[in-house]
Amino acid sequence: MAKSKIISGKVINVDFPNRCEILNGENRVSFKGAILGQEVEVKLTRRTKGKLLNILNISELENENNCPHSEVCGGCTYQTMSYECELEYKKNLITKLFKENDIEFEKLEFISSPVHKAYRNKMEYTFSDEYKDGPLSLGLHKKNRFYEVVNTDECNIVNEDFNIIRKFTLEYFKDKLKPYNRMRHTGILRHLLIRRSSIGEVLVNLVTASSDFNFDEYFEELLKLGLSGKVVGIMHTINDSFSDAIVPEKIIQYYGVDYINEELLGLKFKVSCFSFFQTNTESAKVLYTLASNMLGDLDNKILLDLYSGTGTITQILGRKAKSALGIEIVKDAVESARKNAEINNLNNVKFICDDVFKAVKELEYKADVIVLDPPREGINPKAIDKIISFRPEKFLYISCNPITFVRDLKIFLESGYEIIELKALDQFPRTNHIEIISLLSRQN
Repeated sequence: MAKSKIISGKVINVDFPNRCEILNGENRVSFKGAILGQEVEVKLTRRTKGKLLNILNISELENENNCPHSEVCGGCTYQTMSYECELEYKKNLITKLFKENDIEFEKLEFISSPVHKAYRNKMEYTFSDEYKDGPLSLGLHKKNRFYEVVNTDECNIVNEDFNIIRKFTLEYFKDKLKPYNRMRHTGILRHLLIRRSSIGEVLVNLVTASSDFNFDEYFEELLKLGLSGKVVGIMHTINDSFSDAIVPEKIIQYYGVDYINEELLGLKFKVSCFSFFQTNTESAKVLYTLASNMLGDLDNKILLDLYSGTGTITQILGRKAKSALGIEIVKDAVESARKNAEINNLNNVKFICDDVFKAVKELEYKADVIVLDPPREGINPKAIDKIISFRPEKFLYISCNPITFVRDLKIFLESGYEIIELKALDQFPRTNHIEIISLLSRQN
């Protein structure tokens, strides 16, 4: 079989998060990026593996067209569905995932986001070419493309301030500087990171390779833009690493502060540029309210929060506990968490900067409740047995990746814990991501 063979067919099966199948003779060919019922064109890479090339005909599930970039932009998956249809589609996918992994729960509650437009409080845009050696572009990667980037002029999952800043930045640099090329290691412009809080504070971080270019005029013009919010900080990060990630080798604070202020469920938080904070603030309120309700009365309880980030949930839950300890590996996030606890007058909440895997080996902390909110890769397999060996009354597991959640949950169930509550939350509307929250209790 030639690897370049092109086939077409109707999507007959989809598994979470977006693993699709079409028939090629007697073989099922799997690939990513389509919707159940679409007719697609796929390039075979192996006998049963492929890469999506084109959508030939839409699915009957696609009943709207909410974004002009939906055909090419890799940022969203479900812009061609009504939000109600999207929720039902995701619920079916997650229910199927649980069933196939023998996770039995009487009824899965799937909770919608309070908002599904202009909900993101952070965006990380990439500089590149619209096509190879073409005009400068700034936005999100094209579907199934590693280098090409879509100019997301009318993105509807962000506040209009993001679109204004992104468009101005693109126009300003269009004939002045070239994007950084990851293969040739040439060019200057790398990323544009924007945060915007629910109270309207905006933080802008321009990421470039080292250069003699004077960026002062660009920064000054940023402050003059007609935004609904207010720019409180402008940063310039120098990144000469070969990695595509933002590596803050040198940070220049051009204006203001390096954080935004956020308010959540009666508490105040300083969110620094590189700290983790839930990207959907309104839905985060729902998530943390669910967490609080699941755990119930924490009076005189000792709480341990692993993967605590900026300490949001540590403080929201910890303010009702006897004491709370958060562990987080990102130094910047831990510093923010400590400041936030001080701002909120939470003297019973403390934080440790360490790798969870290393910290739990030596930790002497008898917790009644352990909160787990790991990154997408889930709990470190080398750490999970040690975490379970603490034998708390309850585990509260929050996950942004149901695949690794299912993997980890099996170990908890095998270790004498049972599911008390299990809910799914649409924390990331229009994308194929889902947040899971589950309360596990130690069996007698």
